[in-house]
Amino acid sequence: MKKRVFLLFLIFSVVTISGKAQDLPFLIDNKVPDSIRLQDYQTVREKFFALIHNDIQVIDTLLLELYGKDLIIKATGKNDHLEVSNFYDTLSDYRENCLPTIDYVLKYTKTHNLDEFYIEALIRKALFFINTESNLEEAYSLAQEAYDKNKRFDNPVIAYTTKYIMAVLLADSDKTKEAIKMYLELEELYHTDVINQIFKFDTDQYIKEALTAIQYNLALAYFRLHNYIKASEYINKVKEYADVSGTNDFLSKYLGLKGGILIRQGSYNEGLKFTNEYLDIAVNLDNDEFSHSYTMQGIAYRGLHQPEKALTSFLTADSLRDVAGSDYLFSDLKVTYEYLHNHYKQTGDVARQIEYLNKMIAYEEEYGKLSQNIGDEIIASYTLPELLLEKENAIKTLEEEKESRNIGIILFVILGLAAISFAIYQYRRRLKLKQRFINLRDTYSERITTEEKPEETTAVTRPVVQNHIEGALSHIKPAQLEKIQEGLDSFEKKALFTSHNVTLKSLANQIGTNASYLSKYINVEKSENFSTYLNDLRINYVLKELYNNPKLKSYTVAAIAEEVGFSNVKSFSTHFKRVTGLSVSYFIKNLSSERDSFSKEEKDGVINLSDRVNKAG
Repeated sequence: MKKRVFLLFLIFSVVTISGKAQDLPFLIDNKVPDSIRLQDYQTVREKFFALIHNDIQVIDTLLLELYGKDLIIKATGKNDHLEVSNFYDTLSDYRENCLPTIDYVLKYTKTHNLDEFYIEALIRKALFFINTESNLEEAYSLAQEAYDKNKRFDNPVIAYTTKYIMAVLLADSDKTKEAIKMYLELEELYHTDVINQIFKFDTDQYIKEALTAIQYNLALAYFRLHNYIKASEYINKVKEYADVSGTNDFLSKYLGLKGGILIRQGSYNEGLKFTNEYLDIAVNLDNDEFSHSYTMQGIAYRGLHQPEKALTSFLTADSLRDVAGSDYLFSDLKVTYEYLHNHYKQTGDVARQIEYLNKMIAYEEEYGKLSQNIGDEIIASYTLPELLLEKENAIKTLEEEKESRNIGIILFVILGLAAISFAIYQYRRRLKLKQRFINLRDTYSERITTEEKPEETTAVTRPVVQNHIEGALSHIKPAQLEKIQEGLDSFEKKALFTSHNVTLKSLANQIGTNASYLSKYINVEKSENFSTYLNDLRINYVLKELYNNPKLKSYTVAAIAEEVGFSNVKSFSTHFKRVTGLSVSYFIKNLSSERDSFSKEEKDGVINLSDRVNKAG
């Protein structure tokens, strides 16, 4: 159970600042509006301090800064240094980056020997480091300096606050005995009249809560020293206050620490009851705090000889520690690592064994001897040399296991992966072929539907002739180009390409041109040679016929090839695969299995058949 820091944020007296208004640093750049500037000093001051009494979540910080700037300028003009420092100090409480303001106050008060105000600035800076969990060593030095300087003034508030800060920081740095001594001195103050001077503006309820915070810290400190009698004495006082005040936060702390004490003492069932209840109701805890509680839960299950539950608890504790990534270390953490290390050692998982050996070694180097007794019947039995030796042996074992693996197992894995890869390849291939078929089917469905519409009577323009008068076909007369174009249109519409004896020369004679002109025209206008042009027309034609003519689907591939003018099956199959990406048999099989006519719905992602196929449509 990680110790929480309970600090009393006291409102201090203020420090002094002097200087010209125009030289004052750390003020907002915005100009003070006349609505504020023209008000008298006392009115603005009252509004300034009234504003900070609101909930910090709803305070208008811009308005607060404008009030503060106006007051600092006016107070500086009157040489009222106490007031200026008061306003600076207050503004620093509401700024995201208050450290430059605090350092400014510190420097000024030290330069002008304003010791009381300098002390208060030291405390404010120490609290800043504690709140941001940064530079805690400097925070302790600042608090110590403030405590020593206060001896001349004997201010009880400053003495209490600095001692409290130092006690918290000592406990955090494992100087537990020194922390306990300071906490006891603070607790003693609550039995004297001095406490009323320290909390003269606070309620009795607040004073009792502050005392309970100290008692909880004492319980934690005694717990770390394995003094469970004193730890129980103080945690029971926390429970008394929680019962009277109904404070859930202190009740949660009581359950967590009480469970830990009982488990450390070997009262596993009773301790587990408290720990489980704590985990059920605890909120807003850090992962490392939860990690400690799950470790205690694991220790209890281990003591109750419930290894599966213990393993789950320890694994959870370790996982939370990894997520937290903090440098917070607790003595029970080594029990988690040792248990998991032994578990994986027994199960033969050498890699996980090495993982926890590494964690045990890192813990040992950071925290202390793993052979240390950490509680009744809870003993970590490893020393650092033993850990290093075991790690070395475990690594050797792991390497030997790798070298001695059966080649058959490796081959089996390779073959298995190959089989899986092949299966995935085949599955993806089938999906790809199926999608090609669907896209092809839908494309031809769309084309045929378009072709069934009555032709428009509008005159057909012939752009080809004009386009090539000065282009690649410029050496051919326009009249000849038009004749070739009309001849090819007729050739395509009448499906004359299905004839077996079509040649470039025969087609040229049929059109009334020469073979050279026709070849050049097809190469330029159709972007392919005559042979490819002819075969693409045939494939495009057979696709339409297969779609429209159910009888054709019952033909053999050879018969279909013969029907559309191919001289042999191999040539037909090759060109069909080239154009469609599918085999003839696959296409016919899937087309035959379709129960409905081609889909009329236009789909996203429909493939664009090659321009060669499109020209035949």
